[in-house]
Amino acid sequence: MQKHIEKIVKSYENDEYVLDVAIYVRVSTASQTTENQLIELTEVCERNKWHISNIYNETISGTKSVDERAELNRMLQDASRKKFSKVVVWSVDRVGRSMKHLVTVLSQLQDSGCDIYSYKQAIDTSTTMGTSFFHMVGIFAELENNMRAERQKIGIRRSLENGAKFGRKTLITDKLVQKVVDLRHQGLSMRGIATQLDVSTTIVQKSLKMSIVAV
Repeated sequence: MQKHIEKIVKSYENDEYVLDVAIYVRVSTASQTTENQLIELTEVCERNKWHISNIYNETISGTKSVDERAELNRMLQDASRKKFSKVVVWSVDRVGRSMKHLVTVLSQLQDSGCDIYSYKQAIDTSTTMGTSFFHMVGIFAELENNMRAERQKIGIRRSLENGAKFGRKTLITDKLVQKVVDLRHQGLSMRGIATQLDVSTTIVQKSLKMSIVAV
C-alpha cells in the first residue's frame, strides 16, 4: 500500500499543482485498515492536482474527544502552521461522530485558513454551501448514532423484563452490547469480536440478540 501511495505522489510531485493538502484517515479498531481510504484519497488528489503535504493515519474511535486523538491534534497543529490549505477525508464521520467534535475541528481548521473536503459526500467547506452540508451530515450522523444506542438500551431492558438470563450478570452491560454491535457492523465475525473483547462467543451472540429486540 505504501509503495502504491508513494508512486502516485511521485507521479505528479514535479507537475504544477493548485494547492497543498493533507489526508486524514481513521478507523476505530486495530482489526480494521485504512488502506482503501488512503488509496482512493491519494487518487482523488492526483486527479485534482492537489499536492499531498502530509498523511495522518489514526486508529481510534470517532466518539473520543479531540484532545484524545493524537494524529488529529497533530494535523490541527500543522494546519495552524500553514503547512496545507485543505484536509481530505473519506467521510465526515472520519472526522468525528458528534456535532460538538465536528464543529470544533472545522472551526479550528477554518481559523487557520484551512478547509475540509469529504470524498464520500463530495462536500467542500471552502464554499458556504459546503460548510452548511458538512453541518447537516454531521447532525444526521450524530442522530443515527444516538438512536442506535437508544434502541440497544431498550432492547436490553425488554430482555431483562422478559426474564432473559445471560449467565454472570456482570458480563452483559449496555456498554458491552454497544461494542459488540459496533464491531459486528464493522464486519468482524463473532469469534473475532469475542477475541477482541475477551468474552465468549456465547456472550457475543446473546448481546446481539438483546440489541435486536428493540429494532
